[in-house]
Amino acid sequence: MQIPKITIPFDKLDRHLYLIIPAAGIGSRMGISDSKQFLKIDGVPVLARTLLAFLEFSGKSGVTIHAVIVTGAENISRARDLAEEYKIGFVEKIVEGGATRQDSVACGIAALSSMDRAPEPSEPVFIHDGARCMVDQQTLAACYAAGISYDVSVAATPCKNTIKMAKAENLSVNSSETASSGSGSSAPAVVDHTLDRSTLYEVQTPQVFHYETLLLVSNKAKEKGITATDDTALAEALGITVHLIPCSYGNIKITTPEDAALAEFMLKSRKH
Repeated sequence: MQIPKITIPFDKLDRHLYLIIPAAGIGSRMGISDSKQFLKIDGVPVLARTLLAFLEFSGKSGVTIHAVIVTGAENISRARDLAEEYKIGFVEKIVEGGATRQDSVACGIAALSSMDRAPEPSEPVFIHDGARCMVDQQTLAACYAAGISYDVSVAATPCKNTIKMAKAENLSVNSSETASSGSGSSAPAVVDHTLDRSTLYEVQTPQVFHYETLLLVSNKAKEKGITATDDTALAEALGITVHLIPCSYGNIKITTPEDAALAEFMLKSRKH
């Protein structure tokens, strides 16, 4: 699936984009003690690369960005220093997150309302992983255009792998560790059925909401006790249509050492 060429409609000169960046990853799967947001990819910290992608988008599109970074209390000053070092002027707030991603996004939503220019009800809000630093300009343009048109949308790619559903009663929380260690102490999961790959998409970020819809989803999810690891899944649970926006397979999230190595390779390839 190719990303469609997007021309952002500039019939109105006053265009704004609000951006929540959850950036509280601790780096456990990276095998590092520091936050992965500050891991350097080709000499530039992951979080800085993410912010620089949006800075480039703002410069090319003329869209004014208002951003809030949500991170751990111990990293607030580091994030502020990083934004200053890389001259990211659109970072208006840096706030402490919560116990879960959903809680952290809620902290980001609360921060938007107290900005000097709070979002208008129909203006788009991006939620974008701080560790998804390889996002490209066409993906950002496609998501912004979708954010003008739809209440909820999300960057996504068709699933390339065959996905099998395991029987719940056979699942073991240690099955993946057992497989990698070869200990054989736990039986492997058993396939229940194979999913139809033609209907499957891997969602990424940005996840895009009209501001009023994001407020509704966040408040209703809290009220009803709905939890999810994916922001748009909360909208789905409330019966709100989510639109899938084609994006690049290169829009990877830095989670493991293999991801960091791939990002390094991609950056070197772009230079040639």
